[in-house]
Amino acid sequence: MLQPGKKTSEDEDNEEDNDDDEDEDELPEEVLDMPPPWCPKLFINRDKFADGTPGGEKTVFYKKCKVDFYSECKQVDGLVKRISIYEDYKRLVMKEIRSYYANRKDMLIMRRRFPYEFKLVEHYESSEKTNHWKKLVQIDGHRRILYFYHHRNKDGLIYREEEIGSKTQELFKNREDRLVYRSVTFDAEKSTTDNQNLTLQENHTG
Repeated sequence: MLQPGKKTSEDEDNEEDNDDDEDEDELPEEVLDMPPPWCPKLFINRDKFADGTPGGEKTVFYKKCKVDFYSECKQVDGLVKRISIYEDYKRLVMKEIRSYYANRKDMLIMRRRFPYEFKLVEHYESSEKTNHWKKLVQIDGHRRILYFYHHRNKDGLIYREEEIGSKTQELFKNREDRLVYRSVTFDAEKSTTDNQNLTLQENHTG
């Protein structure tokens, strides 16, 4: 016979189990700490970092060559590097100037100038969102050549060459009307009394 008010051994065991569960719930959760990295802490000397382009500019001289470095977004035109190539060791006669650009709206990335040839070559980065050409070759007063990216124009124009004052040629690709070549010739020697000084001859091949 069990007397009222007395607990059996089973009841005591159940109470102990409940107390253990409550203690476990009250314990804070342990956070797993990541192991330390195997490599040493990265450290960059301020003086060494400034040696890259101190003051935003740096110039290095080589044989028949000079290289100018500029920090990004330091120049108004986006210039980051300029390479000047000379014909002589004294660096007096200029042969070519190569200019590299970054973060330009017109996507220009490189410009090459040949002063004694009056020649200019420009390279543009590809972009589907902007309508700019791929490459420009220009000889002052004589010729201008444009290379286009194939996705730039809906009319399929990929190449255009202009001989100033005489002729214009165009090449096309993937056009619905299968036009691949167009040439326009200007003849300034023929003139009439009707004040018509230019005769336009247009040729299509496709």
